[in-house]
Amino acid sequence: MDILKRFSPSRFSGRHVLVDGVLILTSLYFSLWLRLGEARLDDHLAMLNHMALAFVAIRVITFLGFGVYQSLWRYISTFDATRLALAVLVSLPLNVSLTYLANGFGFLPRAFFLIDAFVCPALLMSVRLLRRRLFERRRAPQTLRVSLGKLIIYGAGKNGRLLAQRMLGDPHRDRELLGFVDDDPQTRDKMILGLPVLGEFKDLETVIVQLRCTELVVAITAPRAERMRDLVLLGRKLGVRVQRISGVESVQGALYQQVELKDLLSRPSSQVDLPSVQSLIKGKVVLVTGAGGSIGAELSRQIARFSPAKLLLLDHAEYNLYEIDRELRPATGDFARVVPLLVDMKDEATLRHMFAQYKPQVVFHAAAYKHVHLVEANVASSVLNNVKSTWNLLRLCEQFATERFVLVSSDKAVNPVGVMGATKRVCEILTTAMGEHLRKPFSAVRFGNVLGSSGSLVPLLSKQIEEGGPVTITHPDMTRYFMLIPEAVALILISATMSKPGDINVLRMGEPIAILELAKSLMALMGRADGEIAIAFTGIRPGEKMFEELYLTGSEVTTRHPDILTLPSEPHSPSLAQVGENTATLLQLAERGDADLGRALQQWITNPRLGSRALG
Repeated sequence: MDILKRFSPSRFSGRHVLVDGVLILTSLYFSLWLRLGEARLDDHLAMLNHMALAFVAIRVITFLGFGVYQSLWRYISTFDATRLALAVLVSLPLNVSLTYLANGFGFLPRAFFLIDAFVCPALLMSVRLLRRRLFERRRAPQTLRVSLGKLIIYGAGKNGRLLAQRMLGDPHRDRELLGFVDDDPQTRDKMILGLPVLGEFKDLETVIVQLRCTELVVAITAPRAERMRDLVLLGRKLGVRVQRISGVESVQGALYQQVELKDLLSRPSSQVDLPSVQSLIKGKVVLVTGAGGSIGAELSRQIARFSPAKLLLLDHAEYNLYEIDRELRPATGDFARVVPLLVDMKDEATLRHMFAQYKPQVVFHAAAYKHVHLVEANVASSVLNNVKSTWNLLRLCEQFATERFVLVSSDKAVNPVGVMGATKRVCEILTTAMGEHLRKPFSAVRFGNVLGSSGSLVPLLSKQIEEGGPVTITHPDMTRYFMLIPEAVALILISATMSKPGDINVLRMGEPIAILELAKSLMALMGRADGEIAIAFTGIRPGEKMFEELYLTGSEVTTRHPDILTLPSEPHSPSLAQVGENTATLLQLAERGDADLGRALQQWITNPRLGSRALG
């Protein structure tokens, strides 16, 4: 049926067939003249006169079969040229066979057919390219008279060429494309798609000024962060808008888009595939705690893609829960599948009722107090929220036979110096003990900061820059690990598929990033020149580290995923009974606001096998 559709009259223009017919005839007679010359032309001219229309008919029918007339001449491409040449080659043996069937008229020279196989596609493509050129010339003056700017493409590789091709083929473009800038010396002073390569990065400022460029598009798949920062700063200096390439190979969507913070950081984001998560999620009842937070919300979004039987969204912040519930219900198309649960997990009775009603099979625990200075100032309530909630959740998972449990932990749990990291480390100990006790894949996933999470560093710095400063940084040498939220969540899901009982998985975060450099990148991104915004160093606060750590031992075990490591099992980890006693003691201290709570917390994580009497 698809082949027959190509022969439909609606698929081609009669004018195109007529023009092609004239060109095919011209090629036939010209090829015969090239082969025989004027003196011997008459010997075979009668034969060609009898066969010419049949040759034309065969070739046109072949063109129809190959879909040649589905192409718009004004948008002719290399793909169309290849298809046309192939159709001519296929028609060649058909024409040769026809001469033998009609040999009463004599034979044509064999070389004539070979010459025609080269001349014919050359004539056909020349007319098509002329049509495209006339179309572009007719449209270009009309659009460029009202041009909004002049554009240079940085990068003359595959992406740059595709972008230029798409722009040149767009009759409604509102930018004048000036050419390329590329750091490959072999491209210097060359022409690509009729556009000049204007120089290298070191020439960029001069080129921009001389040609009065107003826009620069970076057409490199993974440019170095330092180069991106240099380009953004140069754009700020010269009043040039710097953007980065989008998916130019797609038919729809913008060709380029605004530069984002992730483009200015040293860490390239991993492209994460999630096929192994399908069997973990599909058809299961999945609970996400802290579903209204940055990590919890993204977990919920990605889980919803894998068709869980029910997706339980649990949070005790009403507005956050409302937002993620409102987003996911229409997206899933099944309003009964997404269940919002406004529950405080410190309330064991309410949590138990929820477990009894829905019996979650897979639990992702992302709820916690996480802001270091707030937790440090509210030790008792933070211990109750982080530790008691996790302990309640784990015990109910045991009682209701939950298949898999994943704790979202933090790099601050490694050798913690503050309350937030200490509570996270306790939660890791609880999860490991329960997993080993049940022999079920109860595990923790540890990673650093994520870009753009609620209340995190980046939004705070952005607000300070918007307000004109000063930007407050604790110390010029302070560093942190950063990861994109979707990437971190995808790795959490993948780690859940490979975890064993009691595992603590660690996500590779790349190289740590200096907070000072992060602030300068943000300033450049937001159009502020170096020195325009004051930077104030405030000193390290209680509970903060100069350098975050992700690993406890340095002997972490690699897994089947390159960005996920697993901590080796501890030979003398505490039993579930020991953990339960210590937890009860710790929570008693928290409930009565005991002054020794902080000391007890630090004692436990320093020696997890320490008895409850020593804590109390």
